[in-house]
Amino acid sequence: MTTGIVVAAGLGSRMPTLTEDRPKAMLPIGGRPLIHNTLDRLRQAGCDRLVVIVGYLGKAIDAPGAVIVENKQYSNNNILHSLMYAREFMSGPIIVSYSDIWIEPIVIDRLKASNSDIALAVDTDWQPYYEGREQHPLAEAESVYYDNSARVVEIGKHLLDTDPAPLKCGEFLGLWKMSAAGTEQFLSAFDAVDQRCGPLDTFQRAKEWRRAYITDLVQEMVGNGTEVGCALVERGWAELDTEEDFQRLPRIARFQGLTSLVERLAGA
Repeated sequence: MTTGIVVAAGLGSRMPTLTEDRPKAMLPIGGRPLIHNTLDRLRQAGCDRLVVIVGYLGKAIDAPGAVIVENKQYSNNNILHSLMYAREFMSGPIIVSYSDIWIEPIVIDRLKASNSDIALAVDTDWQPYYEGREQHPLAEAESVYYDNSARVVEIGKHLLDTDPAPLKCGEFLGLWKMSAAGTEQFLSAFDAVDQRCGPLDTFQRAKEWRRAYITDLVQEMVGNGTEVGCALVERGWAELDTEEDFQRLPRIARFQGLTSLVERLAGA
């Protein structure tokens, strides 16, 4: 059984007028809630079981066919610890997605084609997406430095302060897959850090362990010798982190390669 997990507990604090009465996952995109597209893609990826982790306005999330798990500490933690609320479902192969991204089928196809036990979806043509994106600057990208074998060498926010050469640089989409062995490696790495770090201790680039990002744990794993691969794509996705992202999405959909969204908007 392959499990698809969507982490949808966040406050959406960077788009307050849009998320005052609904979580980001329920933003209407092309006439449907964003999360419906995410669940569709996970089903297309072969996920037999779907799990959605909710927090902020969790009862407002409509996730047909999914198991709902509640993160009651959503205001005090971040996406990594939020994911752990679905731990009972994290056995065997899994695919995990952030809730604030639009993904095209080509991205899922590339991810499925990866032979790595842990594979991150990484955009190689990501910088043009930031042109005119004032509310989410380039420095906040979840950057990935990878080698010629598409293996992660370094990952994290504010990584662009360092020179990637001779490595290549992409952006982590907030979507990844893990085989059964990869899931065990991920959980083992989390447990090892959790045993040595208190909630308020610093960890990697996070000021507090409880607020660590997925990329922080991946960097820990890579630093300890775990191989993490990249499923490389060219556009085919969009992030909805700010009000600006939401407002400009229809304008950039074609440029960003969001073919299915362009078709949906044309038929609306």
